Amino acid sequence: MAKADDSNEARSTAGKAGTSGMLRTVLVTTLFFVAVSLGLIAWNTQHARDSDELRLLQRDALIAGQQLNADANLAEKALGAELEAGSSLSAIPASSIGAESLLTLSQAARSDDAEDQKSAELARTLIENDQRFGISDGELVILLSAGRDRTVIARALPEKWLPSLPTFQRVILTGEAPVTLGGRAILPPSDAVVERGKGFSYTRTLQRSATACSPVPTAGFSICLNRASPLLTLENGVQLLLFLLLLAAPSLIVFGLYSNLAASKPDATPVLRPQKQEASFVGNAARSGGVGVWEMSLHTDAGRVDDEAARLFGLQFSGEFTASDILAKIYDKHIDALRAAMETVRPGQSFALAVGTAASRADLWIELRGSLVAGDTAQTGTFSGVVFDVTDSVRERERQKSSETRLRKAIETFPCPFALWDNKKRLVFWNKAFGEVFGIEDVLRPGASHETVTLARSGNVLTERATEDSTNTVLLGLRSGQWIKVVEQRTSAGGLITFGLDVTQDVKSEEELTRQKKKLHAAIQDLARSEGHNAELARKYNEEKAKAERSADSKSAFLANMSHELRTPLNAINGFSEILVNEMYGPLGDKRYLGYAHDILTSGQHLLDMINDILDIAKIEAGKMTIDPKPIDLVDPVDAAVRMIRRKAEDKGIALNLQAPDDLPEVDADHRAVRQMMLNLLSNAIKFTDSGGRILVAVQQKGDFVRVAVRDSGVGISSENLPRLAQPFEQVQETRERNHNGTGLGLALTKSFAEMHGGRFSIASEVGKGTMVSFYLPVSKDQSRAGRNVA
Repeated sequence: MAKADDSNEARSTAGKAGTSGMLRTVLVTTLFFVAVSLGLIAWNTQHARDSDELRLLQRDALIAGQQLNADANLAEKALGAELEAGSSLSAIPASSIGAESLLTLSQAARSDDAEDQKSAELARTLIENDQRFGISDGELVILLSAGRDRTVIARALPEKWLPSLPTFQRVILTGEAPVTLGGRAILPPSDAVVERGKGFSYTRTLQRSATACSPVPTAGFSICLNRASPLLTLENGVQLLLFLLLLAAPSLIVFGLYSNLAASKPDATPVLRPQKQEASFVGNAARSGGVGVWEMSLHTDAGRVDDEAARLFGLQFSGEFTASDILAKIYDKHIDALRAAMETVRPGQSFALAVGTAASRADLWIELRGSLVAGDTAQTGTFSGVVFDVTDSVRERERQKSSETRLRKAIETFPCPFALWDNKKRLVFWNKAFGEVFGIEDVLRPGASHETVTLARSGNVLTERATEDSTNTVLLGLRSGQWIKVVEQRTSAGGLITFGLDVTQDVKSEEELTRQKKKLHAAIQDLARSEGHNAELARKYNEEKAKAERSADSKSAFLANMSHELRTPLNAINGFSEILVNEMYGPLGDKRYLGYAHDILTSGQHLLDMINDILDIAKIEAGKMTIDPKPIDLVDPVDAAVRMIRRKAEDKGIALNLQAPDDLPEVDADHRAVRQMMLNLLSNAIKFTDSGGRILVAVQQKGDFVRVAVRDSGVGISSENLPRLAQPFEQVQETRERNHNGTGLGLALTKSFAEMHGGRFSIASEVGKGTMVSFYLPVSKDQSRAGRNVA
């Protein structure tokens, strides 16, 4: 019997030992899974915080790029206003638009400065890529439109065009020559992070920085923002302490049960601290993590706080207080919210609320977490919990909210359609233009599905085209006549961004180009059909041209030969008649013989002059006439011609005057040719001016030319006949009626001589008031260069 009892007792002991071992395994496994779960929650929380930080940083970079374009638009408007007001580009201070220098593209290309030439090359590249921003030698190069197809290159320091740089932020402009601004104490990003567009950089000492980039649509670079992002912050420490506290509760339970199981053995020894030591251990952990402990009863108005809670509430010491005293330390605008949270909590539930303290007027934010530890309601129960400082977290949330507000405001005023969808393609945010452009204001609401909005949008769409550049882009032709290019892109969080661009003008230009191409193709076909006809016309033209050239050559040869043949007998006639006029060998007898001889001499000289003019014209047309230009004082040949013909003017009773300043520059001219030009002009003026008239010869400088003008008070010439006067052998009706002899070659020779000197010829006349004939000869090259150097 004793043996049986011993056997039963042994089996009972073995059963208890097995149960105890299984219970230990369950407790250890439970504790392990609780620790792993809390670790995953902590990791997920930190990952979400990091993702939010990168998303906010990328949003700030996007806003910086939009601000850069907005500043460029303002600068372009300011520059255009200055130019419209009549200011020249060189007179506009570059600092007025935040630039260091302003140059047109043509000025930069022609400049001898290597830096300006480099800016011109970069500007051409930007224009080819439809961009307006570039980087050259650490400076921003901005292209501004100045009207009339002029492009102005503005060079500016990046820090004047980028957002203000606090000490905790660095700005990087990527590209062929990256530019880095500010934040020297921040850990710089790695090349891999910049290439990805966002991410974190680390060092062995756990230093960390966050970097996010956003491409600037109108630039050949991206804007990257780099900020310090330490792993160990007050918020992370508080969060870690909370997870430790949450882990401490089940750990204490598990270790307590494990200790009880161990104590049931005769030889078991305690492995946990005594209760007082355990309480001290938890208290030390709470104090080191900046977490205070509090307890309150609303119905008895009793409460107590530890040292850390007293410090956070603004109490002078720890210990027992009334609940009213503790609540009085809460910012008065937050007390009602705290009471409401405590009154709605039920056993087994907990509450958490961030409030401001009355001592700092809500500049210090604390978070109270607690639950009912006794009683069923707030009116009968007692609350216990923890309190810790969350000022940094609240401030960060406020900054994020402010940034989101600014971003929403910027997107709302954005003139193009914009919409944001969550990862389930439900509408989260949209701007006013999104509803107005597509005419779907009554459909848009938070949570609307992408399919619903797209279906509603299709009611106002006449045409939809796919684009070649991207599968996420469509071209929509609306009933209003607008063409909108709609682009949809995925976000890093799995959401979707939809935005549209007004490309109405581009589509119209493309359609017009297509129509022009069709017209050009039809014209080419017509041209091809008439090619044979054109070839025949070209052959006939060449034949007629050859005939005309042979005729012109024959005419020139005939004039030259005839002139030579006529000059020989004329020289003899003029010589013998001059002997008779001068009565070199004695008197002729009857005075009529002397008159006849004088008429023969005059007619012969006139005929010789005409033959000489014909020879000169023939030489000019044949390209054989040459002049010998040298630096001369133009007044000298002009005065010589005036003196030679003055007697003829006086015989007719015409006043002839010469006006010329003393400081005229020298001209490159042939003395004989100039004198001949003046004689031709003066002869014409005397010929067509009546007795009692006047002729004025004026010599004056006009820029890089010296003008010689002969003005008479003669009969004048009508405006429709002026173009004919400078053509060989041309005489207008007004001059022919005066019965003056002449070939009509004087003005043609003068015009040809002026053009051979590199000058020009002009005629101005009015019937009944007179004529002014002018020719311009260029100033000597040496004197012209010297004048520019002096200027």
